[in-house]
Amino acid sequence: MTVRIFFPTAATVISLALGGCSLSPSVAPSPTTTEPSTLVYLPEGDAQDNKVLFDQVLSEVATMDQTQPGRTMVNALVNAGFRKASIQVTEDETKTMLPADSVIVAVRINRSCLIGQRTQDKGYFSSIESALKTGGCLIGTTREIDW
Repeated sequence: MTVRIFFPTAATVISLALGGCSLSPSVAPSPTTTEPSTLVYLPEGDAQDNKVLFDQVLSEVATMDQTQPGRTMVNALVNAGFRKASIQVTEDETKTMLPADSVIVAVRINRSCLIGQRTQDKGYFSSIESALKTGGCLIGTTREIDW
């Protein structure tokens, strides 16, 4: 009988001890609500200053189904404030009229280039590279931006 009394007593003592901990007032941290920052193109900024906006814009359009990803990427960058005259883009299709494995868009800002690549499976990658001595960002033939 002593054993029967011991277990309930021990359980009672432990539950009272632990229960007492919860009786002390505790203040749960209140969730902080922060407004999402509105990113804007910084015309006086460099490539690093504008990379977050560049990546946000292009990563959003990279996931869309598109027949002309290059045009969509350029238009999205222009709508975000990047200068169309400083943008280069590769072709959407190969010379055999198949969708390109990837489309690359670049924006020259001073002596640097923001370069973004959309892959055919809607992946997105970017980097900041030095501008070429030719004045552009991409090597080889690029698409004329005439729209």
